[in-house]
Amino acid sequence: MIGQDKEMMGVRKLTVFDYFFKLHPLKIPEGWTVKKNHLYQKPIRGYHHKLLILENGKNGKIVEVESAKEQVYVMKTLNADQKLVNQMTGIHYDQLAERLEEVIWKEGGQAKSLTHLLRLRIPEGWTVLYHRLTDTNPLEIDLDSEVWKSEFKQELMQLQHDDLILDVKWIPASDPSGHYAVKLIYKGNWEQPDEDFSCIHPKELAYEIDSIFKKVGEQQNIKS
Repeated sequence: MIGQDKEMMGVRKLTVFDYFFKLHPLKIPEGWTVKKNHLYQKPIRGYHHKLLILENGKNGKIVEVESAKEQVYVMKTLNADQKLVNQMTGIHYDQLAERLEEVIWKEGGQAKSLTHLLRLRIPEGWTVLYHRLTDTNPLEIDLDSEVWKSEFKQELMQLQHDDLILDVKWIPASDPSGHYAVKLIYKGNWEQPDEDFSCIHPKELAYEIDSIFKKVGEQQNIKS
C-alpha cells in the first residue's frame, strides 16, 4: 500500500541519470564496456555496494569498484571465468580515480594511460570502441605546433550503445582552423544523425558528450 500511495502521489524511483552530472569522470580506453556505474564524485543518498563494473571485450577481464565504508573502496580484478585475480583494499577516495585508471589501462593491455585523455562520465551500456580525445585546448596551441598532428586527427572517439554510435572527429584533421564534430548515429544513418553539433573548447565538448549520455539514458528509462 505504501508503494502504491507513493506512485499515486507521483513519487518516482530516482535513477543514475537523476544524478548523472555527479558521476566521476574517468579516462576509459578502448575495449571496455561499462556494465554498471554508480561511482560518484561525492556520496549521494542511497547505497550501492558495487559502484562500478567494467568489462574488457578483448580479454574478458572485469574490473569492479566496491564501497567498503564511507570514502573507502575496494577494487577487484577478475578474469573471464569470474575468478578473482587481484584485489586492492583500503583505497581512499582521493586516490581512487588515479589507481582505477592505472588498473583499467594495464588490464586492457595498454602500456600506459594517455596523460591528457579527456575524462568523461560514461554510463552503463556504452562500449568504448576507441578514445583519443585529449583535454588540450586548441585555442592555446601555436599554429606550427606538432600537437595538431598528434592530438587533432580526424578520428578521435567512437562509442557504441546497442544501435547507437557516438562519434567525435576533428575536422579538417590537424587543421588549426578546424573544430570538433560530434554526431549521434542510430542504426547507421549517418545522413540523419540524432545529434549533430560542433565546438572548439574541450570543456564544452565534454559537457555536450555527457549531455548526450544523459539524454539517451533518460529516453531508454522512459521506454522501459
